[in-house]
Amino acid sequence: MAMVDFTWGDSVRIKADAPPQFRPDEAASVCGIREIETADQAEHFGAPIGSRLYLVELEEGEAIEVPGTWLDHA
Repeated sequence: MAMVDFTWGDSVRIKADAPPQFRPDEAASVCGIREIETADQAEHFGAPIGSRLYLVELEEGEAIEVPGTWLDHA
């Protein structure tokens, strides 16, 4: 599967098969980007070191971090 990059302000949808903590099938907007830098972060997010994490704001205003593998462009 090819990695899709997102940028600030992109409208995204969290994939329906994402783990529950990432709020599957919800619409959101990208409002921050960082990379997983430590083994603890990698374990917490279930993604390898170097993977991009996207801070996304959900429609009701809550913001969560989601690995890019669980996002699609809306």
